[in-house]
Amino acid sequence: MRIDFFRVLKMLKFPVEEARKEFEPATTDPSWQINKAWEIFNFHYQHNPFYRELVGKPPLRWEDLPVITRNHLKGDFTTKLPSGLNPKNLYCSSTSGSSGDPLYFARDRMSHALVWLNVEHLYNSAGISVNNRQARMFGISQKPVAKLKARLKDFLSNRYRFNVFDLSDEGLLKWETRFRRDKFSYIYGYTNSLVAFAKYLKNKELTLKYISPSLKGCIVTSEVCTDKDAATISEAFGIPVYNEYGSSELGVMGFKTDGYWIGSDSLIKYEVLDENNNPVPEGQAGYLTCTALFNKATPFIRYRIGDLASIRHVNGQTHIETIMGSLNDMAILPSGKKVPGISFYFVAEPLLSKAPFIKEFLVRQTKEWFEFEYVAEKDLSASDIALLTKSFDSMLEKDIPLKTLRVEKLQRGRNGKFKHFISEI
Repeated sequence: MRIDFFRVLKMLKFPVEEARKEFEPATTDPSWQINKAWEIFNFHYQHNPFYRELVGKPPLRWEDLPVITRNHLKGDFTTKLPSGLNPKNLYCSSTSGSSGDPLYFARDRMSHALVWLNVEHLYNSAGISVNNRQARMFGISQKPVAKLKARLKDFLSNRYRFNVFDLSDEGLLKWETRFRRDKFSYIYGYTNSLVAFAKYLKNKELTLKYISPSLKGCIVTSEVCTDKDAATISEAFGIPVYNEYGSSELGVMGFKTDGYWIGSDSLIKYEVLDENNNPVPEGQAGYLTCTALFNKATPFIRYRIGDLASIRHVNGQTHIETIMGSLNDMAILPSGKKVPGISFYFVAEPLLSKAPFIKEFLVRQTKEWFEFEYVAEKDLSASDIALLTKSFDSMLEKDIPLKTLRVEKLQRGRNGKFKHFISEI
């Protein structure tokens, strides 16, 4: 049975047609965007007591508005809404809470419809529609009610959810079997789960497109995907790979088709700031800070998303050039130097090239060690460990205390999301 996603949204009382009239898919006019930004500021300043108290006397310059963080928005999200709004008339959700500390937030129905129109617009650029049959490699809550809701959403959204908590050969054989019998149009999921499946297929000398000819493309999301990861997936699947960057709070923030992420300028104003909340030069990394231009529920105005990134504006369009991951994923080296957790992927690359038997790895920082944990059919040799140590020395700094540990399974978040770096300090 074919299900039209936007017809379902209409049935749920989301103003899809009104949102279509508002949506500007190709806007590259900076003045339009800054006018929209001041409009949403004025709305919340007039109608939202929480935001008005946070701002105090309104400044004349946009750059002097306060930067909002998760700490500002924690707690009962209903106390951060404009006066008179009933949560029952809003789209209410939360971040994944993979760290155990989810953020609850709301979107008004118009802005939620706009978020999905933006998704459709970006996916269409890759020849994909949200109505197409989706193979979903994504986590799922184990709480009965939340799990039932997720399954219902999967049904209404024409998608089948694969189990990302079991990436053994036996578990991936089940994935292969499903692809052989279901006519999926595209794949959507966590990078590392898809890389694991790609390696499984390569070991069997299989190409996914051959056993599932209906596939058009693959969208990776939620986890960092390097160019090498994308190449591994594309080769094993036999289809193009697109990289989605987003968040629960703001929706899709960037869509990468060729070298950079195209920003969602129709819905979001982007800034990159330093530690003192001052703008950094174009192309320089800093704290990614976003304003949701249409959300009249939770005030995501100059909201520090929690990632380090760099952007450029090209012909009025935002290009997100680098994303270095969450600020919570920073490693502290013995010298006191800080490096983003994604650094360890590149540190491990020389070993991964030499030792393809390594299925997955992560680096865990404890008070005493940097521990390289890996899933493999055999232990690392002395020369493997020497290569890894040399890579740590040359790319990070010398004499980092390092040990290796072969494990059956690596730690994942409650939602199945995977990180290459975990800090315990």
